[in-house]
This record gives sequence, structure tokens and C-alpha cells, in this order.
Amino acid sequence: MKKISLVLSLALLMNIAHAESHGKSKGAHVHGTIKIEMAVEGKSLDLSIDGPAESFVGFEYTPKTANEKKAWSDAESTWNKQLLSKLFILDKSLGCKIVSASFKQEVEEADSINSREAKKEAGVHSDINAEAKVTCSKDLAGQNLVVALKKNFPKIKKLAVELLGTETKTIDINSDEQTIKL
Repeated sequence: MKKISLVLSLALLMNIAHAESHGKSKGAHVHGTIKIEMAVEGKSLDLSIDGPAESFVGFEYTPKTANEKKAWSDAESTWNKQLLSKLFILDKSLGCKIVSASFKQEVEEADSINSREAKKEAGVHSDINAEAKVTCSKDLAGQNLVVALKKNFPKIKKLAVELLGTETKTIDINSDEQTIKL
């Protein structure tokens, strides 16, 4: 029994060391999986998204070619300008508007990794960190929100949604669109 515990402990330590050498401590960088946090308070909706850039634009490095720059620009524009018409859809009668939005790519180049072996393995990883604040003319409690991220970013395979409000809900979305009651 002690051997099994020792083996499991060593495997866990090796996994943690590997993750830290790639610039990731406890957070996982899983292609196709996006984490969404939503906070609803009265007439306000705050959105925060974190996930691999590959899931949004198809690559994880800083865009270089014209096609890559267009893919980046399209994704950023969709988030910043079409958030409420394509990605998170609320009933128009609620009078919702985007107050602020940001869509940023955080690139971790292999150059920032110290170990030569880790550099070889790591390559380039990047995440999208996007945020938005939405305000509406009516209270959002009990309203329906259609989450359509997967429909607009087909490389997204799974959405893990944490909805904070009067109660906290965790929802996994595996379909192209899903309606969530706020």
C-alpha cells in the first residue's frame, strides 16, 4: 500500500512540476474548453471568459499572416461589437447595451521558460481573456440568456459556465446554443 501511495504522490508531483514549467499552475489549458463566469446583479451582467486562443482563432501565437490577423480581428470584433447579437443573446425588450468590452490574447512564448527541455516541449501557448459589462433598462433576474459561443467559434467543444447571482450555478454547455435562466 505504501508503494502505491508513493507512486501516486510522485506522479502528482511530476504533473504539477510539468504544469508549472509550462507557465500553468493549477489552471488547465485544455484546447476546446472555455471557462465563462457571469455575474448578474439587477440590471447588470458582467462576463469573463478564459480559454486557449486556439479555440477562438485557430492558433496560439501572435498573428503574423494576413489570414491570421483577419481571424484575430474578426474574433475581437465579434466580442466587442456583436456580443449581444451573436454570443450572449438577451430579449431586445430588456434594452441591453455593452458598456465595456475587452478581448485580449496572453501569449506565453517558449522563450519565457527557463528549462531547455521545457522549452522544447512547450512551444507557444496563449489564452484569450475577455471581459464585458452589459447594462439593461430592465432587471435581469429570471430572464433568459442564450449562450451561442460554440455556434460562432466552432473550435470550442465545451463551455463551463459559472453563474453568480442570488445563487451560484455551474453549467456545462455541450451544444451550439443553450438558454440559461438568469
